[in-house]
Amino acid sequence: MQFPEIQADDFTKITTDRLPHQDIEAALIHIGGSGVNGSKYKTSVMKAAGWKYERLTTYAAHPEVAAVAFNKVRSVLARTQDQEQIISLVENG
Repeated sequence: MQFPEIQADDFTKITTDRLPHQDIEAALIHIGGSGVNGSKYKTSVMKAAGWKYERLTTYAAHPEVAAVAFNKVRSVLARTQDQEQIISLVENG
């Protein structure tokens, strides 16, 4: 899966266009099994990628951290869509 690079200002843009991080989130939810399981999986991957904030903290509150985490996930999704591999690769590399 290919996604454009995430920029910190993506999280503070006001636009009607879909932003790349939204597509990454949707992909993670789908890979994680959709619904509640998919959302939990997405949260696990984002934590592994370095998003250390609580669920209700917006990405706009810490846009630099969010951009780094999403770009880690982005590079891993370009290589694999396997649930376990994604988490392992995001944590280790």
